[in-house]
Amino acid sequence: MKWMILALTWALAPVAVGAATTGEEDTIVINRINSTDFEVIQGTNFGAAEFWCGAATFIERRSRLSELTPIFVKRPRGPSVTSPGRNGVVFSTSDAGLPPADPGRVTLTVQRTGATLKSFQARRYCRDAFTRSTK
Repeated sequence: MKWMILALTWALAPVAVGAATTGEEDTIVINRINSTDFEVIQGTNFGAAEFWCGAATFIERRSRLSELTPIFVKRPRGPSVTSPGRNGVVFSTSDAGLPPADPGRVTLTVQRTGATLKSFQARRYCRDAFTRSTK
């Protein structure tokens, strides 16, 4: 019986290792607009969590910026500015021209200009968005 449990554990080990969200994050379409702005393009079954995950992916993995970088919704979900015929959310690392942020409010919305999260807060939504794995 012990051998059976050990064999089953070894057989399932690669499945547990493969549960990270890295592969899914790499499939998110993210287009740089300028030095501070970028757009996350809506994919299949995208909700707010996937948009914020894409924003954190752009900041940390693609731009190599700190997880403490604030991310602002510059243009709420709507017609894409970089991919005609698709929808997207424009995010920014600059709060210039945006309404003042409410520092006590953490929100998942991508429907309100000026909504903000730090990258590490947005990163948490990657686990919710893709297979609920732990990184």
